[in-house]
Parts: sequence; C-alpha cells; structure tokens
Amino acid sequence: MADSNAARRRARRRVGSTGATGVRRTLLVSAATVAAATLVLVPLAAGTTGADPVGDIQDVLFGTENAFDPTAGDSGDEAASSAAMLGRAAPEGGAEGVLLSIAPTLAPTYTPGTATAPVTITVELENRSGSFVEAGSVRLVRSADAIDDDSELDAWLATLDTGAAFGSSSVALGETASRTLAAGGVTQVAFTVPAAAFDELAASPVVGLGAELVVGDTVVSTGTSAFANTAVASAGAPLALVAPITVPASSSGLIASDDLENWTSASGLLTRQLDALSGRQIAIGIDPRIIASIRVLGTSAPVTATEWLDRLAALPNETFPLAYADADLALEAQIGLPAPLQPTSFDDVLDPDDFLVDPAAGQNADGDDAATPTPTPVPTEPVSPVPSIEALLDWPYTRADIAWPGDDTVGPGNLSFFSSAGLTTTVLDSANVEPLEGARASALVDGGTAIVSDDDLTEAVRTAGAAATDLEWRDATGEVLARAALDGSANASNGPLLATFGRDYGLVSDRVGDLLDELATAPFVSLTGLAQAIGAPPTARSLVDSTEDEARRTLAENMVTVEGDVDAFATVLEEPTELTGPVRRDMLALFDTGWLATPTEWSASTTEWIAAQHAAVDSISVVPSSTVLVVASETGIPVTVQNTLSLPVTVQVDVAPSNGRLVVDEPVQVTVEPESRSTVIVPVAAGVGNGEVRLAVSLQSLTGVSVGSTVIITADVRADWEGLGAAILGGIVIIVFGIGLWRNIRRRRRARAADAAATAESSEPAGANESSEPNERDEHDEPTEPTEPDDTTEPDETSDRDDD
Repeated sequence: MADSNAARRRARRRVGSTGATGVRRTLLVSAATVAAATLVLVPLAAGTTGADPVGDIQDVLFGTENAFDPTAGDSGDEAASSAAMLGRAAPEGGAEGVLLSIAPTLAPTYTPGTATAPVTITVELENRSGSFVEAGSVRLVRSADAIDDDSELDAWLATLDTGAAFGSSSVALGETASRTLAAGGVTQVAFTVPAAAFDELAASPVVGLGAELVVGDTVVSTGTSAFANTAVASAGAPLALVAPITVPASSSGLIASDDLENWTSASGLLTRQLDALSGRQIAIGIDPRIIASIRVLGTSAPVTATEWLDRLAALPNETFPLAYADADLALEAQIGLPAPLQPTSFDDVLDPDDFLVDPAAGQNADGDDAATPTPTPVPTEPVSPVPSIEALLDWPYTRADIAWPGDDTVGPGNLSFFSSAGLTTTVLDSANVEPLEGARASALVDGGTAIVSDDDLTEAVRTAGAAATDLEWRDATGEVLARAALDGSANASNGPLLATFGRDYGLVSDRVGDLLDELATAPFVSLTGLAQAIGAPPTARSLVDSTEDEARRTLAENMVTVEGDVDAFATVLEEPTELTGPVRRDMLALFDTGWLATPTEWSASTTEWIAAQHAAVDSISVVPSSTVLVVASETGIPVTVQNTLSLPVTVQVDVAPSNGRLVVDEPVQVTVEPESRSTVIVPVAAGVGNGEVRLAVSLQSLTGVSVGSTVIITADVRADWEGLGAAILGGIVIIVFGIGLWRNIRRRRRARAADAAATAESSEPAGANESSEPNERDEHDEPTEPTEPDDTTEPDETSDRDDD
C-alpha cells in the first residue's frame, strides 16, 4: 500500500477545480465532434482493408496511427511496452494518470441483489495522463473480507503502488473490454454481478469495491470505493456540516455591481450556493462583504441582488459571520495585530440619491393618508438617508461567536486571539490537531474551545460536492455513508462528528444539494446542528503548529505598516475616510483565505497593492524651482504644490532657511484641487548680510503630519540693493528737481532783467535821444566811472512839489 485515499481524492478535486459545468461542457462538445466525425468516417473506414474501422476512426481523430508499435510487446522491454500503451507519456501522478471511479449503477449505497435481480456496478475511467490510453480491459473486484471498522476501511481504500494489482485481499467479480481513451476523455463500463458473489459479505456493514485498468499485461491504474450495506442496520452517526457563502478571492473590498448581477442571476455563483444550502441541515458562514456590497448600492442595486439578499435573510439555517472578505484570521493573529481587522468606512461609495424614499402616491412620507391633517412638525436637524457602517454590516446571524480560519493555518496562541475578539469557538481542520482515536468534534485545544473536523469525512464530503459526473458523486457519497455507518455502529452514544466544505466549494457547488439531500434521508447519518457539536462534552487535543509561511507573514506585516502610513497621510483630506475606508477594505480582501490556494498570484497582487498605496502617499509634492533672487527686505517665495490624487487636499507649506540671511514667517496653508497644481507665496524677510540661502520646503497636514519629500530651493539674497537703489533713485530725483529749480530761477532773473531794462528805457528825458551830436567815445577809451551823487546837493524843489 502507498499513499492514502485522501491523496487520491485531493488529486481528483484538482482535476475538477474548474467546475463541473466546464467539464460537462467539454464532454458535450467532444461528444458532438466525435459523433459528427463518426458519421463521415465510418463509411470510409468500411472500405478499407483494416479489420478495426473504429480503431481507424480513433487514429484519424486522435492521431494515434503511428503512436503504438505492435512489436513493442514482443521485445520483452516492459518499460517500452508500458510507454507505448500510454502513448509514450507517463501518467501524471503515477496510477492517478487514469482515474477510476466505482459505484453501484443507481445509488451511493450497496444493496444486496437476488437470484432474479443481480447487482449492477459501473466503473468510470477518466484519462488524466496527458496522452491517449490504448484499449485494454477493466477488472472488477470486491473486498475478500468484511469491513467493520475504520482501520479496515482505510486499508481497503489506500491507493496501490503504480503498476500493482489487487492481491489476495480481493475477489474478482468480472472483466470487460475498454476502448482507447483520448487525453481528458471519460468513458464508462458496466458490470452485472450475480447476487451470490456477495454472499460472504452479507453481514458486513461496508462492502468494498475495486477496479483496475489493464493494457496488455500491465496494470495501468487502480481504484477503490466503499459503500454502506443497506442490509445491515446502523444507528446513524451524528454529523454536523459547515459550508461558506463566499465569492472568488480578489483584491477588491467590495463586489462590483456587474458581478453582483451576474452572480445572483438564476444560474449565478451565489444563487447556486444558496440553492444548495437553503433549508438543509447545514450551518453557513457568510462573508459580510456580500451583504455590504449589495446594501451600499441602495436603490441602484441590481434587482437580482436584492432578491438574493431577501432569500438569504429568510434562511432557516444556522448562520454566523466570517471575517469581512473572509479574511485570514490566523494570519492576522500571527502578525501581531491586537484584534481582527474590520472595515472602517463605506462613505466613499455611498450616494445619498440612492437612499431617498419616494413616498407612495396619495400618502406622505410616514405612509399616512395625505388628506388627514397632521400636526405641525417640530424643526429638527436633518437626518441623512445614508446608512451607517453598523447598518450596512448588521445581519440577524444565529451565532456570532465562531471563528473559521483557513485549513491548517492556526498556530500557538491564535485561539486566544480569536477568543479576545469574542470568537470563543474555533472551527479547526483535522490537520491542525494531533490525531486521536475515537475523538469527536468538540475539543479543547491550546486553551480554547474548538470543533475539529473529521479528516476522512471532510475529504469525502468535499469530493462529492465537487464531483464532475454522477458516478464520481456516487463514489464519493458512498464513502461518506460508509464511514458514517461504521461510526454509528461503534460510537452511537458519542457526540457529533464535523465535516466542512472548502472555501472554494462555491465554484463547484452543483452537487452539494444532492449530497445534503442524500445525507438527510440515509439511515447511516443523523445530521445535526452546529450547536449540538459545540455543546457536546469536549476532548482535550494537542495543537499542531501550523503557523503560516514566513514570507506570507512578512508581506502581510508590510501591508499593515503601509496602511498606517496611509492613515497618517489621509489627514490632508477634509474627510480622511474617503481614502482610508477603501484601503482597509481592499487589504481585507487581499487577506481572503481563498488566496491560500494561489500564493504566487497573492504575492503579485499584494505587491501591486503596496505600490499603489506608496503612490498615494507620494501624490502630494512640492514642484522644484530655479534659484529665487531676493532683493527686498520683505518679499515672498513662490512655492508650487502638486496633487495627483482624485481628492482635494489641504496642506501647510513650511520653508526653513539654511542660515540667517532670510527669516521666514508662519507656514502658509493652501488647498489644492484634485489632479492639479497650486502656487502659494510664502512671506520671507531679509536678515543680516547677503549671499546664498538654501530653503528646505516641506509640506504638512493641518494636524502636523509630514507629507511628501522635502524640496530644496536656492535663494540669492541681495537685500542691500534695496538701499542703494533707493539712494540712487533719490539722487536722481534731487538732480532732476534741482535742474528744474535752477532753470526756473534763471528764467525769472531774465524776466526781471528784461523788465528793468524796459523800465529804465521808458524813464529817460525826452529829446535825450534826439541830440544831433551823439556822445562819441573812442572805443579804446576807458569807461568813465560813475559820479557819486553829492549828498550836499539840495534836492530839486520841483520834484518835492511834484511829490507833494
């Protein structure tokens, strides 16, 4: 025996990870293509000399005419023969290259036949080898002995080594031919087995079935299944089931309206999940992001989404909230957070117009008849129609004390972290605790209360829920019932077992409803609620340290640090939550446990998110400028601030000089509109001396948080130029006024001289100028000195009289 059957089931789920719908679509297209080709090629093949027209058609369709060397088997080279049988391509996963599923033809249980009604069993072959598989034969076997406990069941279901055949532990039931199987192809072969072939197992609670594909002399693949025997009474094992309602992991903290409309449509993802779980005995963990994403849209939400939300509210199931966006609680505990993260705001996506109530015609806003007089209302403060964050997230869960971390992610101390947040019961994967024979769901682990899933039951439940075909579903469901039958017979009085669906079940949930219906009616299972599993007497169990990968934790720590930087930066906004709200929601979305399955993609998305937040924090900056010349004792330094955010920001511009040549007054406040620039003048005064000053220009929010990087602007101070310039200007003014004054004085002197001359000329005696003998004077003679008047000369009496 090699790997456990759990490994086989996990491999099977990987094949169906794209969903049952996609597999069925591929099969339908392939079948249609084959049928059309057959209609055309069969007449042609009939005229050939080959003895196998069907094989000729297969050669044409799949290109196998030259792939298999008929002489390879004669060479004695078993390796070459085996390679030829599989088209020279080794099966992926060894014996898992061709997956064999076995089940009774019509039911997931074994019912003994009669002499007139034999047992019919179907074997399904799915080729996952990546190449074609040659025609061979399928052998059907059963377990040789009764299976009446878990160890015997595990031994039977364990996968055989590659190339190994069933030994003495099995009894052959029949053999039939199988056709060539193309890569990715699926085919079935049926067996009709006489009832007497199972006589030895009439009292066995579980009947084991097996099949092997043989090509030539080589066993290409084997498979085993187990089914509860309906002829053996069972007390019915109590079983609690838990499933999530989630959406695929993404980097968005809210689901887009288009996605909501698609996923809540008649065949949408969320509708299928609700159809599978509604009204059935299963507890549901709900992602609050789904509820909030619909509610924030108000009246603009898609009709299908609001109807889906009404259906969710009407569920009779037990419900509890997952973390917002199904965030990884264990990761939050392991990076040292004080409490689980919660969304902080939805204000950035709430439009008041989407929440206005339009009163019905003929009625007022209170629904009363408009004709009825109403009292005059007392003026009050207007009430915003926009719902609060509490209203958006509020939901009538039946429980709010459940923590459901991802599978195999919990480390020491994590349960205390959950409990301190009010999550007093933790749903743990079985791999997170040490195995304990006979242990039930209720447990005490690492000082906390937990319910632990059963590994084998959970694997089978998840495989059944993700089954791509009916026979694969019956195979997996048969194992669930077989394990329940054994458990119910041996531990009828013990508490419930627990099985959980994976976080990705919603992507392949087509068979979940069928499984739950089968479990609800089968006598081997007694479905019970989550409350019964939690309330059962607990068993002390040891925690297996499953602390998450260091690289993942480091990246998550960086995200939390970056979010803190954004919170501080957001103080530049009038409403900081317009930025911090979406940042927190998106970070929670990146913490989604769904990302655990794709670590590479998660790392890339997280790195991109961190880069986007760094860009937001650096979105406000001072635009560098050239040297500024300062020639006045008091002036202003122009500073340009750039804002690349889509929101207006308000900052303080602070200028710090490198020396005392400039003195800066108080910082200047400026508001910059979205995606624009604004220039502000910062007042400065000249200090002592002239020369170069380096001005360190920085930005701060109004609360004192530094924003952006400091930019250095050089200022050339020449403040004495102001005095020199004033002196020169004053001198020029004095000179201009002096010249003007001198010119005026000269002009007036000339005017007085002219007036005096005119007066003197008019006062000379008449005839003085009429002398015939002019006063001739030799031009060389010296001028005669004027004669001083004689003070003794008596004044002219005539003049005196005239004066009188």
